[in-house]
Amino acid sequence: MNILQISAPKSGSYWLHTILHQILKKKGFSIKSFIQQQELYQQAKNMELSFKDQAGVDMIDIEEDGCYFRISSIFREKISDPAVYANSTSLAWTHSTLCSTSFDVLPLFTKRICIVRDPRDRALSAAKFAFTPYMKKHYPSPYSSPEEFMDNEYANLLERWIWFYGNYLLHKEKLDIHFVFYERLLHNFPAELKSLLDYLQVSLSEKEQKEIEEAVTFSNMKNKSPKHLNKGKFGKWVEQLSEEQKELAIEKAGGLMQHLNYPLETAEAHEKLPSLTSDIPKNKLEGMLRDISWYDLYNSNSL
Repeated sequence: MNILQISAPKSGSYWLHTILHQILKKKGFSIKSFIQQQELYQQAKNMELSFKDQAGVDMIDIEEDGCYFRISSIFREKISDPAVYANSTSLAWTHSTLCSTSFDVLPLFTKRICIVRDPRDRALSAAKFAFTPYMKKHYPSPYSSPEEFMDNEYANLLERWIWFYGNYLLHKEKLDIHFVFYERLLHNFPAELKSLLDYLQVSLSEKEQKEIEEAVTFSNMKNKSPKHLNKGKFGKWVEQLSEEQKELAIEKAGGLMQHLNYPLETAEAHEKLPSLTSDIPKNKLEGMLRDISWYDLYNSNSL
């Protein structure tokens, strides 16, 4: 089995990767890694990156001109044969938006899993992460604080959330993508793990499932990677966003948020959980994508 996990940055990617790695390990699958077979890994594995063992993660960028493997922000190289790459890894991770190349690359993986997070909480997490030592070193922000970051980037982050998930949802059936919600993992981990195992067609005992739950608790993962993780909660936007910012989220992303059952009202923030119980009509998704301000400037071959 080889798995491709898909996520927008700051959506629970590291958490999902850890869960999937634990599943493969518990089931006794042989875990292959493309990057760990490269010479550069020996040089990079002891570097201080964003999270522990990041250099050993198979990161893949899928773009219009081809695919690239990389180690964080320190190394990137084009993949000559994506099929060879896919067969050389058990678990790859991409932050790439769907593009024409995706339709050739995603089917090279046995399973495809996409994690979604509330765009308001994701934006707050991105703003805070932008000022961590890792980001200051590799991706220095032009802004002086998380607050200034939000003032300038929030609307763009909301539109990029729609573009990222809207395109994957549009082709969910064709590419057989399983969607996982960050908030549901926090609220009822056992149920979400069971759904994930069903999609992967993997059976684990209750004891093994409990061991995975314990291994990936926020406190355990925070101890391993304190610089990458924040608080592991949802609904932070209720207290941390201004009324104007809350209204902007509804204006920009309310359509897709509503289809995914995200709460639009403050009173529902900690009670209403996202879900994907039915397919979103294609024309609705296409309309949401066309409404993005920079739509006409973007290569829309993926539609």
